[in-house]
Amino acid sequence: MSTRPLIVVVGADGFVGSHLAAALDAKKIVYRAAADGEVHITEAGSLLEKADVIVNAAGFRIRPGFTAEDYRRSHQGATAALIPHVRRGALFLHISSASVLGKSKDRKLGNHTQPDLTNFPAPHYARAKLEADEFLKAAAVENDFRLVFLRPSNLYAPEAEGMIRSLLGLAKRGIILRLYPRSSRQHFCDINLLAEVARRVIFGNSLPQSTALVVADPYVVTNRELEAMIRRHLRRNTFIVPLPLHLMSSVFRHSIRSSNPRFDLATQGEILGFMDLDSVYDPSETFSLLGIDPAQYSQERTLEPVIREGLKS
Repeated sequence: MSTRPLIVVVGADGFVGSHLAAALDAKKIVYRAAADGEVHITEAGSLLEKADVIVNAAGFRIRPGFTAEDYRRSHQGATAALIPHVRRGALFLHISSASVLGKSKDRKLGNHTQPDLTNFPAPHYARAKLEADEFLKAAAVENDFRLVFLRPSNLYAPEAEGMIRSLLGLAKRGIILRLYPRSSRQHFCDINLLAEVARRVIFGNSLPQSTALVVADPYVVTNRELEAMIRRHLRRNTFIVPLPLHLMSSVFRHSIRSSNPRFDLATQGEILGFMDLDSVYDPSETFSLLGIDPAQYSQERTLEPVIREGLKS
């Protein structure tokens, strides 16, 4: 782009959106009460209509107490409300999820892998994400705007809710969760990598319409390696609590589903199943298309510092 585009981030009050808004120096559209420099979603129509780039980071993650309709309303429903305000020719950068690609042990999941929800442990969430993707493809054709999907794997940052923070929080209390199977792989995604991918999509050459980019760290870690990394940076005595992910996920997922998060064991089982994915993604084409050096996102530059700093605080 020859001049600085007007970039807005929808969902800038969330973990992903707040990081992207800061990295892209974007205008912030939020769903909670707006603070200084932010615009509430109900008052964002005129800003969206002027935007050259709309980054859509809205929508809830897997959350106890949520139903399929809650996820659908949070993703496709909220996305549909934006479409009347997207101007012709604008770039709509949609934060999808690698979850829509399903679970696979036998092959890496990449940019051209077809979505498969049959074996994903949280099907309501993944289906809502995919329905939003499919809705956008049709809307982009009908309304003549550019569309690119980013499909990150399990995101992390020092302050992020999620698996890494949970493990670190327990470790600081002297509890090491020993995840089984020990050899199962975790494929994470540094939030800074996602921000760099977004930046290069916006300021680089135009990608083909409805391009989907898998975004993941250029390495994987096993449960055993992850535990060793935490232990390496932990300066206190600990005791080990075994967590057989597959067994507990299977039991809980066939248990109580409730709108009360405290009693929604089924969704807790889905979260454990998500931790037990053992799927590997292939971000190599994304790195190549955007000219990103994978060495800049090595384990020593990304996950290791997050764990080290997380155990200090």
